[in-house]
Formats: sequence, C-alpha cells, structure tokens
Amino acid sequence: MYILPWLVCLVAVSTAAPATFYDDAYDYSDDLLEYYGKVSKKINQLRHTSSPTKASESCDTSKISLPAFASSLPSPTGLTATYVALGRGTQNYTCADSTASSTPVAIGAVANLYDATCLAANEPDLLADLPTIAYKIALPTNEYATFPPANLELMGHHFFLQPYYTREKQYGIAMTNKKDSINAPSDATKGEYGAVTWLYLEAVSGTVGDYKAVYRVDTASGSSPTTCKGMASAFEIQYSAVYYFYS
Repeated sequence: MYILPWLVCLVAVSTAAPATFYDDAYDYSDDLLEYYGKVSKKINQLRHTSSPTKASESCDTSKISLPAFASSLPSPTGLTATYVALGRGTQNYTCADSTASSTPVAIGAVANLYDATCLAANEPDLLADLPTIAYKIALPTNEYATFPPANLELMGHHFFLQPYYTREKQYGIAMTNKKDSINAPSDATKGEYGAVTWLYLEAVSGTVGDYKAVYRVDTASGSSPTTCKGMASAFEIQYSAVYYFYS
C-alpha cells in the first residue's frame, strides 16, 4: 500500500496583518457582496433573538456535518468532528517536457489552514461560500495574519510530501492515506483548469493526536491542465478548500 505523506499540523497563532493584505479582499465582487449580504441578514436575525446564544454554546462541534455533496464519500460514522479549516495555498505539479505528449504530475501541495470550526458549527452556509472568495484573494504574504473576509485565525499548515513543525501550541499532526475521491460538483469554482477533487483520507501511523479521518471538500480551482503543452517543468496552481478533521 502506498501511503500519501499528507501532513497537517494544527497550531494556534495570530499576528496583526499589514493593511495591504486586505486590499484584494474588499473589491466587492459578486461573491463577496453575496457573502456580506448573508452576514448582514444573520446579524439582523440575532438582534431580534430573545435568547442569545451563550458563549459556552457558541461552538458546539456536535452540530458540524459535511456538505450534502460529500455523501458519495465514506461516512464518518462513529467519529466526531474536531476541527474545520479553510485552506488557501497551491497545488504543485511537474512536467517532463512542455509538449502535449506529457501529462502534469502532482508533486505536492502547500496551504495555510484557517480555523473555521465555529463557522462550520453555526453558519455552514457562510462557510460554503468562503473557498470561492478565498481563492480570489491574493495569497497572504504574512502567513500568520487572520484571513478575510471572516477574519479566521491561522491554526496550522497543510504540507504534502514534507514535514512541518509548529512553534506554538500544538494541536497535533494528521498523517493520512487517500482512500476515496469524487469529482468536485459542476458549480465549483474552476479557476483556469478546474477544481481539484473532494477527498476522504484515513489517518495512518505517525499521526499525533486522535485524528481518524480528514475530508477535503468545497474545493475551488487547483487542477492542472490536461497536458504539459506550454507549461514550465514545475508550476503551481492556486486553490482553496475546506478541511474537516474527525476523531
């Protein structure tokens, strides 16, 4: 069995973001306008709630569930959602040459993971909008900044094919083996070449913590072209996705 060295470290850190990081977040695209419209509606609903949610109830992970489209993947029966993260980074590829006879080969991925656990528990419809919005925001130059427009704090990193060691509070390491995948839905944000597949991954030896499974869903962009024609020997395709961690 070939085990994908898919490594995820979860770490709690935050740093003030430079003003320029947010420039591209507020161009008010149709997607962003729709997102803020939903947020405004939620705020108005809360203003008229007679019994506001207690702080202790504001992040009940037992309410977290995968998107309906993920039902084609193995179910996390008997497992509990531990964390949910918005991932923003790149899928990396190589080409033997720049001709149509060669096919891009995936050699890794690198992404920052931003804590969306409470958003998944309380406002899953807002979370579903974020990968498309995140994909259209420039990759952060300050990796420890919160990520707009939901101001999600960095919680860790996703590295495919290399280890990563945290320097702050350790939430664990999830090493996984790919067990199943499905094509992204037809309405996924495709970018230039298409959205990467949705994945179901099982934890394997080397995992630190109680992680049993990871799902990559709600993907935006990330796929390579079908051939290497005109491509460099190594290239990156930006992507965004949501990761569900189960224990």
